[in-house]
Amino acid sequence: MTLFSKEFNLKSVGAVLVSALVLLVSSCTEVNDELGVNIIPPGQQFDVQFGTVGEGINTYLTLTDSVATSSLDYAYFGAMTNPHYGGKTKASALVQFSYSMRTDTVEYADRDAQPDSLVLLLGMKRAGGDTLKRQTFDVYRIRKALELDSTYYAGIDYKSIIDARPMFTCEFGGRPRGAMQFDTLSLKVADAALAEEFMQELWSDTTLYGTDSLFVKKFGGLCLTPSGTSPEDAAIYGLNLQWDEDEGPASYLLLYGHSYPKGDDPSLVEDDIMRAFSISNNAYFTDLKAVSAFEHDYSATLYGGSINFNTPSGEPLENPVTEGYVEGLMGVTTTLEFDDNFVAQLRALRPEGSDIFINQATLTIPLAEEDYTFFDYAPARLGTYANYAKLQAVADYNYYYEENYEMELVYGGYLNRTFGCYTMDLSLYLQQLLMDESNEVTRRITLGMSAYDYLDEAVVKLALGGSEPLQFSITYTVIGK
Repeated sequence: MTLFSKEFNLKSVGAVLVSALVLLVSSCTEVNDELGVNIIPPGQQFDVQFGTVGEGINTYLTLTDSVATSSLDYAYFGAMTNPHYGGKTKASALVQFSYSMRTDTVEYADRDAQPDSLVLLLGMKRAGGDTLKRQTFDVYRIRKALELDSTYYAGIDYKSIIDARPMFTCEFGGRPRGAMQFDTLSLKVADAALAEEFMQELWSDTTLYGTDSLFVKKFGGLCLTPSGTSPEDAAIYGLNLQWDEDEGPASYLLLYGHSYPKGDDPSLVEDDIMRAFSISNNAYFTDLKAVSAFEHDYSATLYGGSINFNTPSGEPLENPVTEGYVEGLMGVTTTLEFDDNFVAQLRALRPEGSDIFINQATLTIPLAEEDYTFFDYAPARLGTYANYAKLQAVADYNYYYEENYEMELVYGGYLNRTFGCYTMDLSLYLQQLLMDESNEVTRRITLGMSAYDYLDEAVVKLALGGSEPLQFSITYTVIGK
């Protein structure tokens, strides 16, 4: 029997290891990525690709006064001029009020009483404009009460439901005092007969104080609007309608008067009396209505003649533009319309016999102003809407879900200050457009203020065409059939 020596065993083992290592290295240089393909159904084989679609995007300026403003927590009034582009905005607040408290809860048979002055005690916040300019406001009585079960819009014809002349006037200027203090507006008589009628009714009809609905029906409410002599380039303010101290103090109408011995001279004042009436969007038993009316004048701008005003969805838009605008306070918006050529390009991304799933479709829109100071006036975010009048967003911009579930949408839409642009992901909308064979999906989408900021004073000018036309950068997955 022959025995192997230790030297022979080590050499043999080394040779085997070297051979195995060479085999392993050489096998790693050629990967067989077809392994198992024949057992995957073709319909489950995916291929990610990239593409761009841009031809066939038409851009317009649009404006609607049909956005509801009767369910807001602030009512807006004042006038301002856009310092960059010249557009003028006027806001009028129509508010209802109800009885809140009185200091003369006991009535004496041997005493008379009469009113002598009115004060608006407002919890306000600034909406925008030049607060250094002092404004004069007219205060009208609303003769036709706002219906609680009706919706009212920014373009409400409020002049048809108020007196022809104001009862009072008041002045205001400067910044509001904030969340901890009231701003006081003393009312001066503008029409003696109307003022006397209103104050006497408030003073005498105390039987209505305990019934909100009858009180509101009787007194209608007040309309605060800039007077014809007030500057148009001042500021627009919002008065608080909430019972939430974090948002600022609630707002009141205060009626002051005095009592005196029956039959004596009314000028011999003995007791001061105050009655307070809350201006809010709710009361003890009856919700109160408040509406903000907005009026815009773009005659002094370079783009006023290009705006499509209240164009129905089925009617064609006119005056295509290469520069768009988005303005707060219910101002101008920019609408994109996708024609047949765009939809054809989108559908051409599908290989014959296959479908595609759009993973991402980003639209980048540059600001038209290169000066960084304009960035400070631009909206922090743009929303994208299928119907701006109803604030109906496209599927990607589900702002309600984002707000109530505290999550951030892939949609984006924020201002990128580094590159001076807005970028939004509209993959769900383009997927709907891709699959729409019955033309049920709107081909118009509107770029406007974000859903919770559309009454801010921001404004931005957008570059929509020219040397760099708009286009979508699309990442999509090809799904084999």
